[in-house]
Amino acid sequence: MDKLKEWQFEDSKSVKQTCPEILRGKEILYINRSQIENMGYTEADMIEIVRTALAEHGKKMVEMPAKIGIHPIYDTFHHAMPAFVPAAGACGIKWVACFPDNYKYKLSQTSGLVILNDIQTGWPLAIMDGTWITAKRTASVSAIAVKLLARQRSSEIGILGCGVQGHEHLMALASVMPDLKKVKVMDIRPGIAQQMTARFKESYGFEIAEAASIEMLVRDSAVVVTATAILQKPNPQIKDEWIKPGALLLPVDLDSTFEWKTMKRADKLLVDSMDEMNYFMSIGYLEHGLPPLYAEIGEVVAGLKPGRQNEEELIFDMNIGMGVVDVVVAKDVLKRAISENIGTRLPL
Repeated sequence: MDKLKEWQFEDSKSVKQTCPEILRGKEILYINRSQIENMGYTEADMIEIVRTALAEHGKKMVEMPAKIGIHPIYDTFHHAMPAFVPAAGACGIKWVACFPDNYKYKLSQTSGLVILNDIQTGWPLAIMDGTWITAKRTASVSAIAVKLLARQRSSEIGILGCGVQGHEHLMALASVMPDLKKVKVMDIRPGIAQQMTARFKESYGFEIAEAASIEMLVRDSAVVVTATAILQKPNPQIKDEWIKPGALLLPVDLDSTFEWKTMKRADKLLVDSMDEMNYFMSIGYLEHGLPPLYAEIGEVVAGLKPGRQNEEELIFDMNIGMGVVDVVVAKDVLKRAISENIGTRLPL
């Protein structure tokens, strides 16, 4: 038997029931995507929830094994993402899939479900849409990274990939960048970047424009987000020499679009979870490996390591997604659902 860890409860008697409003062992609460979308979460709400999860991960006060996955088609995956965050009373798992060609079927490439469990008994409490949670929490992690790692008064960003994550990143980053003046966007699919600019151009006081080329998107951008497909064999479209000194690079697609030498020469390399990166390397991704790591983003959030220390640092922060964030967000969704009488109670 392993030694009792800091985050473990000694026995079930020392644990309060996670959600007394649900009859354990009798029912679960089902919450669909539309119901979650209409709960009124703001970007600030989501960023704060995600921040607490990252801080707990940074302090190692969580239990989160690396993803396990199956891969039915090349460059696709289904991942199981279990996690336990004692401080949030959050225990559960996300089952998520990513199929980059889903645009051909007019579907988002990412889909998922989250199951939450009672900590005291282990019985399931809720099952809910995980697609919205994945979209919001991923962009919120990047927004937190911008607050900690971007240059002060950054005014120009580039977003490569105008799907769900491109849209979510624009909204999340705009909420934490008061000096933002210009957003450049681009997508390989015809018309998609124009749709994105049309959606947002009346909503914000800064310029939103389609970039003429990837080079023009990257040059002069203080923050560059790449939200394309996660590829086992990278297609590095962003040349190292295009990158502005002092830039913050935020790939949410692993190393699919940046040259490896950019990652190697970065003054600081961060990831969300080294365990997760080791998993991806074990199944053939990140073919060049990783240069020496500066920190996990949660360590910076928790104040254990400093973020940006000067205006000239090139910082590369690769956040691929963690179950601890998913279950903490899902726990907050469950609380709101119960307080507002949202969702459908289903018998077990």
